[in-house]
Amino acid sequence: MDFLKGNLRPIYFKYLAAAFGSSLITSIYSVVDMAMVGQYQGPEGTAALSVVAPIWNIIYSLGLLMGIGGSVIFSILKGSRESENRQPNEYFTCSVIGSIFLAILAWLVIIFFDRELMTFFGAAKNLLPLTQEYIRPIKYVIPSFLFNQMLAAYLRNDGNPALATAAVLSGGIFNIFGDYFFVFTCDMGIYGAGLATAIGSVISFIAMLSHFSSMWP
Repeated sequence: MDFLKGNLRPIYFKYLAAAFGSSLITSIYSVVDMAMVGQYQGPEGTAALSVVAPIWNIIYSLGLLMGIGGSVIFSILKGSRESENRQPNEYFTCSVIGSIFLAILAWLVIIFFDRELMTFFGAAKNLLPLTQEYIRPIKYVIPSFLFNQMLAAYLRNDGNPALATAAVLSGGIFNIFGDYFFVFTCDMGIYGAGLATAIGSVISFIAMLSHFSSMWP
């Protein structure tokens, strides 16, 4: 894509649609989580998910921290002569290493201090068991949530915004239908909502990894 000589309008809307679509589906399945759990568990279930919400914001923020800044420098170097002396992939490697470090840190905190964390964000005694039940299947895949944010930023700056959006959509759509299946059909309640969220995140992660498999000989 030539940003100097090419037609900017289709390029702009291509990236706008990718970013908007990813944000939209994330918002939709967050609302669906609330609705499904609220219908099954009642007001306490909705309150429990509200307690967990700040944890998602922190994890997503860590992924964006590693992804947005590094991917911008990555794309600038790809289109400049400076890349002859500084390889763009070096910034991707730094982002991956930083994401691994932050993911392990977040993983350890959530695994070993989940009770204290939920209490800090306002979980009362009646809500604490529900928040822990929801987070239980998610504990196994915490790094995937962080890496999804980081990889989506790099995919958009590496000329593949459609895959970033498709990956988020695939995980989000599974989450929406998985919520109903696990929560009501399998009668798992709030645990089922957490399970659907965990599997959806892994699906998005695997889909994004396909971007790198296309580069292999």
